[in-house]
Amino acid sequence: MTFAACSDNDGPAPAQECERAVLVYMVANNSLGSARYDEADIAEMLDAAAHGDLGNSRLFVYHHSRTADPVLKEITPRGEMLVKAYNTDNSSVSAARMNEVIADFKRTAPATARGLILWSHGSGWIENGLQEPTANAQSSPGVNAQSQPGNDAVQPLSFGDDGGRYMNVTTMARVLDGQGFDYIYFDCCYMAGVEVAYELRRCADRIVASATELPANGMPYDRTLRHLMKADADLTAAARATFDHYDNLAGSARTCTISVIDTDALDNLAAATRAVYSANSVTSEGFAPQHLMTSACYLFDFGQYVDNLAADYPTLKADFDAALDDAVIYSASTPNIWNILILRHHSGLSTYLPEFSATNRYNYDNLQWAKDVASALSPKQ
Repeated sequence: MTFAACSDNDGPAPAQECERAVLVYMVANNSLGSARYDEADIAEMLDAAAHGDLGNSRLFVYHHSRTADPVLKEITPRGEMLVKAYNTDNSSVSAARMNEVIADFKRTAPATARGLILWSHGSGWIENGLQEPTANAQSSPGVNAQSQPGNDAVQPLSFGDDGGRYMNVTTMARVLDGQGFDYIYFDCCYMAGVEVAYELRRCADRIVASATELPANGMPYDRTLRHLMKADADLTAAARATFDHYDNLAGSARTCTISVIDTDALDNLAAATRAVYSANSVTSEGFAPQHLMTSACYLFDFGQYVDNLAADYPTLKADFDAALDDAVIYSASTPNIWNILILRHHSGLSTYLPEFSATNRYNYDNLQWAKDVASALSPKQ
């Protein structure tokens, strides 16, 4: 059912604007849904709502579960209220479906401020998403086809897992640009990459994400929504609540990294990084980058890498460090990831380093960060 206030006239009255509306875009048609982590998180949301944590704001979930077609529903102190049911003609990780859901969300809940939480699997910048037309593409490939390296109509980065289909974050950037979200919170793995943040820098004022794998339980919504639903949302408090939840656990369960990124500072960070890259052609002898993945690695600590390159250029290093401090306004990390990977460096952002990675570049050069910044670093001789 779609909700609207009643009036004496025929037809629904316009919905009254609320302080903030938040959309959780939950793609759980995957292993997370099979293990019912989506149901557990929705239960946390309902608990938060019952305790008054939504305040004068409204919370919606686009929920594509493992066992049912997707729906848009509102989380209220009284329970879950259906807004709209969808078919699966469009994948939940397609531009068409995300555009449709956002339009339905905005129409149902006019708001002064809007936040977006992206819930699913994530793989950072890696290229394995649906084929979607780029701004310059002459044709529109089928959205259910898997991308292939070297296809000019395909852009890198991926979010979500809809039965083995993924969304490229460059596609996401085109969908979210101009939608009016003031924050994006990635409740998934590996999305605190400088490439990801730079691609989305026009889409929100703040981005919250993890540079490493995030435990499958994800964000503790019963602890974070009180901060995320405020008219003036406190992203740092929400990130800290998530980190503290995992940092207080024992053994291998004590694993978490999280960052809050100010997107207004990313253009200056790009300029400072490019200056360092332009001054170098090789990395320092014996440099060992901080891995941020426990197996085959294509994500490394961004701050450690650039600081190493800038070691012989004090002015460039000072400029970069100041720019990084402005961009990453909060970061935290446990000492280890799963008691497997020791974290000696965590700047709050990851990056791809092809010279230290055995993986395919997967159209990395199509990224805006690659074009604007990484292209200034000459290949190792």
